Amino acid sequence: MRPGGKPELLCLGHDPVLNRTRRLILQKYFSVRIANALPEAVALLSGQRFDLVLLCYSLTDDEYRAMVEYIHNLRTGTRILALARGEERLPLGPQDEQFEAGGPGELLKKAAEMAGVAVEDRSYLLRENSGQATIRKKY
Repeated sequence: MRPGGKPELLCLGHDPVLNRTRRLILQKYFSVRIANALPEAVALLSGQRFDLVLLCYSLTDDEYRAMVEYIHNLRTGTRILALARGEERLPLGPQDEQFEAGGPGELLKKAAEMAGVAVEDRSYLLRENSGQATIRKKY
């Protein structure tokens, strides 16, 4: 994390739409960089220190293993948040975590927890809208 700034987060996955969506979810609390391929991620990781790397389930098993090994070999203390495919257990280091399911709020909460970031209350807010009650999340 830059002094006085947001933690640095790298989101790696093959689906540009998912990557942009994750950026929208996380950008309030993180400085988010996107990589759509391994060479792009390696270039970013070799030139900048990240607090957290989010690995998408769209990576192949070989790509996933290669990135975990590469990140750990950098020895920068970068943590990995791996998005799992179902209930599969992914090989990770002791400082890393696997995220198995949940919506945007749960992803934000887990990433913030791993990076030591305080997230504002995300409680549900109930409001009247033309006679119909709607629920919206505060992120």
